[in-house]
Amino acid sequence: MSNSLYPKNLTVLLAFFVFFQSNINGQSKEEFEQIFLKETQESESGSKYGRFKNIANLSYYPDTLPSWFFNPPHPSSDFVYSIGISDPDLTPNEAAFQAFHRAKTMAILYNKVQIQYFRDVYSVEYTEGSRKKYGQRFDTYFKLSSSGFADSSCFKVVNYHFTRYNEAIVLVLYTPLDPTKASMNTDLISMVGTALYIEAQIGDAFEPQGEYEFVSVIRPPKAPIQSSQFTYREKGNRFLSISEFAGKNHDFPLYTYKYSNPVWAHNTEPLVSYNGLWSIYSKRLLRQLTLETEQSSVKIRTLEEQYSPQMRNLSREVAIKTAKMHINGIEFGRDSIGFEIQLHEIK
Repeated sequence: MSNSLYPKNLTVLLAFFVFFQSNINGQSKEEFEQIFLKETQESESGSKYGRFKNIANLSYYPDTLPSWFFNPPHPSSDFVYSIGISDPDLTPNEAAFQAFHRAKTMAILYNKVQIQYFRDVYSVEYTEGSRKKYGQRFDTYFKLSSSGFADSSCFKVVNYHFTRYNEAIVLVLYTPLDPTKASMNTDLISMVGTALYIEAQIGDAFEPQGEYEFVSVIRPPKAPIQSSQFTYREKGNRFLSISEFAGKNHDFPLYTYKYSNPVWAHNTEPLVSYNGLWSIYSKRLLRQLTLETEQSSVKIRTLEEQYSPQMRNLSREVAIKTAKMHINGIEFGRDSIGFEIQLHEIK
């Protein structure tokens, strides 16, 4: 497999945080709220879940997101819409700045994205007692990439929401710059999203592991570079998120962040994320795009390459295309997000 296809930081999946979720079955709403308040009122020595720095009062109730988040406006041939979400526990100004950065870089991605998909299938030999048995392993690498020139006139904030967890959510209208007007006085914006997903099945045991990452850079002509990197890693029920923005690492508490849709019935279970909204949003978007691209992949050849006495590469699948992308709608589950994604392939 080509080393150039894999970013260097994908020597990963080595260390993960473990979270513990208390079982509250059988408790009344009042009892649970009392436990909630007790557990979230941190002592002076801090909490194993971390300390919120910019949130004074935590709420038991989920944050209700605006309707435009679930049903973004439709694009045209002249403009696209995108949503940017900040990390939790930022000041309002910090959150707005980060969310706007993410919205701008996602807009560049949606306007014209190159999609690359690469999947290898292996057979794995193992011994159970005195018998040899065989399992399978699937290594999938997925990449989105885009770049473009833009200036401040290209972006307009259409809507804004600030969650109870100090996350900014912005809806941005992006009108691409005429290529003939691009110059050294305009920003160069680049965005790369990657997913590495490994599935191994040995007998009845099955445990996937993955890494999902967005890396973006805005290079103004006469100002410092603005960079952002968000990484989410998981193995089984263990996970870790890492956020870097403008040269600084941002740590935020592991917490039961909850979100709801304004059209839901009162007793509907909210979406739960332990790392904030952007974490689950970016991960699920990359994962869904990977699965949808898989359906159009082409099996290029049977390899029969043996990497060790125990592992043999059986086949390889590849998909490459360039497209214009739009999210028509978003739906929440208990612990997942579903996207209605529209792709118009550009020949």
